[in-house]
Amino acid sequence: MNEKSQMRDVYDAVADPTRRKLLRLLADVEELPLHELTVQFQMGRTAVSKHLAILKDAGLVTSRRVGRETRYRLNAAPLREIQDWVSFYEKFWKDKMLLLNHLLQEEQKMKPVVSLDFYFTSSIEQVWFALTDSTTLAKWIMDNDFKPVVGHKFQFRTEPTQWWNGIVDCEVLEVDEPHKLSYTWVSGSESTTVTWTLKKAPDGTTHLHLEQTGFKEEGQAINGARYGWEKMLNQLEKVLVEL
Repeated sequence: MNEKSQMRDVYDAVADPTRRKLLRLLADVEELPLHELTVQFQMGRTAVSKHLAILKDAGLVTSRRVGRETRYRLNAAPLREIQDWVSFYEKFWKDKMLLLNHLLQEEQKMKPVVSLDFYFTSSIEQVWFALTDSTTLAKWIMDNDFKPVVGHKFQFRTEPTQWWNGIVDCEVLEVDEPHKLSYTWVSGSESTTVTWTLKKAPDGTTHLHLEQTGFKEEGQAINGARYGWEKMLNQLEKVLVEL
């Protein structure tokens, strides 16, 4: 490819940041003279003229003489070639990302999950309070320094045992009062996420759904989590009666 044909290539013409800025300046107005374009750059008229000449060879700029000055106008039609090229690869990557998302969803479905549903006669506001008030949480889960603030790092703490230090490290991920609460749950070698979803039934009762995800595999950890949550949620029912 010779130099002249390279200068007429649209991709080559827009590859330079100075030429892209020239196109942007011309896009905002009907046309501009050379001296008004030059003041936008830290270079002389000759250098700006050379960039405009390349844009003209690519068909991106037209010019006309008005008295002693040359005025330049944008012709965006050749940019359609770039738009079509980008659109092709945009669709390519969109399809690939959809496939990747599908594979990740399928993989997530295969991972072990603790999923429990409970129904309380208490109002959704009362259940939300029991999930987010630190003092109330201590009555049915563990002592804690929880705050319903996204990004807040806190701990659940209980008496350590021979196999466990009694500490769960957490960070609040989502707070959507009174419908959804989510936080990390890091204990031992397991790093999981606990998500509470609340729904108000027509009769005023509350459906509480617990989902804990991120377990490495089926085994002692997830079985212990299921047993522990069932026990704690039964205790929550007693706590709600007292509210």
